[in-house]
Amino acid sequence: MIEARKITLEEAWDSTSVFFVDEVLEDEIDAQVDALMETAGDPRISETATISVGNIAGFMREKDNALNVILKDIGLSEEKFKRVLSLLRRTGRIEGSFDQEWGMSKIKSQIRNAPNFAETIAKLLVDGKRDTELTKIIPRYYLDTLNYRDIEGASEAARRILYKNSMIGTYGGRKGHRVEDNIAERLSDIEARHGIGYNKGRSHFIDTNIDFAVPDVDDPWVIIMSSFQETTSSGQTTKAKDMLSAFDRIRHINSRNNENRAFVNFADGGGWLARRRDYERLIEQCHYFLNLRHLDMLEAIVLKHVPI
Repeated sequence: MIEARKITLEEAWDSTSVFFVDEVLEDEIDAQVDALMETAGDPRISETATISVGNIAGFMREKDNALNVILKDIGLSEEKFKRVLSLLRRTGRIEGSFDQEWGMSKIKSQIRNAPNFAETIAKLLVDGKRDTELTKIIPRYYLDTLNYRDIEGASEAARRILYKNSMIGTYGGRKGHRVEDNIAERLSDIEARHGIGYNKGRSHFIDTNIDFAVPDVDDPWVIIMSSFQETTSSGQTTKAKDMLSAFDRIRHINSRNNENRAFVNFADGGGWLARRRDYERLIEQCHYFLNLRHLDMLEAIVLKHVPI
């Protein structure tokens, strides 16, 4: 078995995985793009189509992901679209009371079941830019995208790239989950061999959310906090601070009770290489530091610190 030890900054730096290649995730994203491309092949929005409000309303009522395709074609995110729709509901441009914002599922349901609503949304997407009333309440940055009538039909290749690029947030989020799945698989193997379980969630023991707690969140002897970043983000510094704060609590508990609980930082991805100082602090401020290439050490850490 590999020895449980604190790897050096040089070892961590040299073994960092800039990208995480996962064929299952890649296939999932490609399948989503394929579904959008199939819908985008509808003759009502083809390269040679003459765009009309009536055609777009019918298209959205018939195809469940038609709204997704149109939003991606015009470059308006679902979040921004929902804000615009909430504004129109609050100002009475769309009939009915406004008590909370509608999610995409609710919006699509309304489009399918209410022809007048479908017509209103189609008019917004096709000609919203030319609506003089909207210029007073919607910033031009967003209003300019509500112009599907003048969008030239993109080629199939261009559309595929556009749709895939629009999923970068989904791709990044799922990639983080897939990396955590790798950690969970190792912990499941350890549980099967040694009967030592794990859990995750809010721990009153150290007053924070724990990504992985061995054997459980109420009495954790090995605490693992994980972060995978292929690109940089403003949340990295916050994540680093949360990890350091948790480490301080564990050190205090160990000192006060003469215990041997271990705090493990897992950090990987090219985004951490671009934030070297934060990366160095993560390696310094923990009992053990792991990345994808050092996960084999996890078993030794658990057996060393969890009372049996």
